[in-house]
Amino acid sequence: MQPGDWGYVIGRVHTGGNILADCPPSADPGQPPYCDVYWVVVGDGVSDLSENELEVWYSPGDRFAVQLKPPNSDQWTALLEPRQFIENQELEGGIFASIYNELYNPANGHNTISVYLSPLFSPQGVVGVRGGTWTVRLVARDVRDGRYDAWIERDDPRRLGKTGLREAWSFPSFFAERYNVDNSSVNSLACGNLVISVANLDPAAGRIHHTSSQGPTRDGRPKPEIAAPGVGILAACGFTPGKRWLGMTDTSMASPYVAGVIGRMLALDPQLTAAQIGGILRRTATPLPGGDYHWRDDAGFGAINPAACLAEVRRLRQREDRTP
Repeated sequence: MQPGDWGYVIGRVHTGGNILADCPPSADPGQPPYCDVYWVVVGDGVSDLSENELEVWYSPGDRFAVQLKPPNSDQWTALLEPRQFIENQELEGGIFASIYNELYNPANGHNTISVYLSPLFSPQGVVGVRGGTWTVRLVARDVRDGRYDAWIERDDPRRLGKTGLREAWSFPSFFAERYNVDNSSVNSLACGNLVISVANLDPAAGRIHHTSSQGPTRDGRPKPEIAAPGVGILAACGFTPGKRWLGMTDTSMASPYVAGVIGRMLALDPQLTAAQIGGILRRTATPLPGGDYHWRDDAGFGAINPAACLAEVRRLRQREDRTP
């Protein structure tokens, strides 16, 4: 792994499957079906001082139990049934685990399992999260559907210095390559029903940049909706003394582009609703090279066309003005 080469792990944040269809065969006919989720924390001389978080979401009609096993260990935590939890349980080696098995999340009514791995900070020293592959086992209890999706909180890698002889980092954990499912990685904030999710377009290459996330949402809604330029964007620099501008590449650069276009649309017609704005963006989008007008999980409905967006708003206003 070379400094700055984080792309291969930052993108491995989603997995999923079906606890009935994907469970391993068991020699014990009394063993309930289960699926293992393999969660990798960086080791090999690196001490991870960030809190690592994993969330599993599944149907409200199902019931899963859950337990956790550290790397290179045969010791599992207690098997937690729905509505049970452990909080800041100290594991071998000095770090802490918290697991919450919750039903009927207030936001969407679905069930969720949250797993946290926390480093130890004490006057005697600092212990990072153990490197290696952690196993999260999902055990079927009462299953009608069986499908589940899991996501890892995505952090930016950041070097913190040294703790003892080890390099200390705030580092993203990720799913083992075999178990990564390469879709549905759009940030939860961008998955809102009336939120516009924006993909990072590289206009020079005519394709979506690798820093961009993919849809759809867990319930199958098309996210992202639109793509906008976000590669090598000149932006104001507010954190380096004496440096006024810098070039940046990310969806954080593409999203302001779309926000600016929407601002101009609202200047023409302040009565536009979020739903109408989303509809206009879809209608006026330009397919990427080799694409068509169908939604794609990386590019949405295509590249934003600012002139066409504004022209569509003007046409909409003209039609409304002629309405008796």
